[in-house]
Amino acid sequence: MTIKHLLTKEQETFLKKHKISSELLFDAEGGDITEDLQKSMTEADKVIACNTAACSENDTHTLKTIGGFCPQCDTTKIAAALRELKPGYIYISGSKRGGLIKIGSSNEGKSKTLTLNLTTARDGGYDDWELLFSAKTTTLGRVERMFQDKLSEYKAAYQHEKSGKLQNGGELYRCAYLKAKEAYLSLQEEQQFEFTQISEKKHIISEYQFKNLKIKSSTAVTEA
Repeated sequence: MTIKHLLTKEQETFLKKHKISSELLFDAEGGDITEDLQKSMTEADKVIACNTAACSENDTHTLKTIGGFCPQCDTTKIAAALRELKPGYIYISGSKRGGLIKIGSSNEGKSKTLTLNLTTARDGGYDDWELLFSAKTTTLGRVERMFQDKLSEYKAAYQHEKSGKLQNGGELYRCAYLKAKEAYLSLQEEQQFEFTQISEKKHIISEYQFKNLKIKSSTAVTEA
């Protein structure tokens, strides 16, 4: 059975509208997005699963991004999925005022442009973001997703404005720069990712060694 036979007419129209090639689809065989399925999708260079368990919001939706989101309910997740196999720059930045570390990505690798974008974005409500580290990769979205997963226990609950709308700041973490760098090095070793054009501001990173605060619940944190 081909992938196309697993799609409803509605899904075929949806995929065509958002320019998602059938070559990027993976048959989930009725299951949900698990670590094993993500691994299989990664090995096959696929970024959207079809024939998944039904979406909790709409039981006719059986598409999921590799990150586990329903693209039919939230079309903003499509861009992140399609970035999985595109080149770009992963970066680590820090805010002294917020005591926060950000893991982000960009198609632009120039330090001045990245720094300007960080400052004007006011992530977490702060405008003192400093670019600390950046590196180029050929699989930007994949690296960013796995990088952020490694730091998930330090995720900070903040919102930021994007295109006039408030969104959850899933890229912000309450941890030290060193903790973020360790996650990057671990990812590089485990996944054999290749990075080029690596840049690190070694002369200032000592100023961004914040406390590592793990999330215990929606209201409590604990120092690690």
